[in-house]
Amino acid sequence: MKIRKGKKITSTKKLEKEIIPSEKWLVSFKSHNDNNKSTTPQTIIRQFYAQGYFEAYDIVRTFSEKLDLEIIWFKEKRNCSSLFINKTFPILESICVYCNRIFNGNEPIPCIQEECIHIFCSLNCRNNHYRLKH
Repeated sequence: MKIRKGKKITSTKKLEKEIIPSEKWLVSFKSHNDNNKSTTPQTIIRQFYAQGYFEAYDIVRTFSEKLDLEIIWFKEKRNCSSLFINKTFPILESICVYCNRIFNGNEPIPCIQEECIHIFCSLNCRNNHYRLKH
């Protein structure tokens, strides 16, 4: 449909980029660290946002290659069982609040204060944060 405005003709049908909302995804990795003395591999579950399967695949594949992790599975969080839906997982690339370092392999360490929501890469960063902030 075309609308006439004076001498200029404009189209009501605009070419808009298709908007795909970001979904929350979960990914599970298996870590074969040689640093651990145990023979059983460590399983890591992280969450991240992606707009679709192929973007999620790219994110997961890049992350696993960068840290030398084995991908077990990844899927949209809403399609997981209720055990996963109701739980909050660390973000795929967590940033330490104290030293601003990106950490991924180890589990984030929460602050000692119950009201504080910050996470840290090490006990040293957590203790320094606690001394300075609380």
